[in-house]
Amino acid sequence: MGGRSPVIQVGDLVVFVKDGAKGVVISIEEERCQVLWEDDFVSWEQRECLLVAKKEQPEQRGR
Repeated sequence: MGGRSPVIQVGDLVVFVKDGAKGVVISIEEERCQVLWEDDFVSWEQRECLLVAKKEQPEQRGR
């Protein structure tokens, strides 16, 4: 496979590869992303430490 991971953009839901924490990218500077984590903590992380998460779709019910 060997493909590149998706480009990270402001607003993306990301996962920290070391511990699985989830957060939202709120700013980007060169190779670092500022992330608002699910516990309301904010930190700067290197892009290579983050994976773009697939957005969970709400369950659709028949009408």
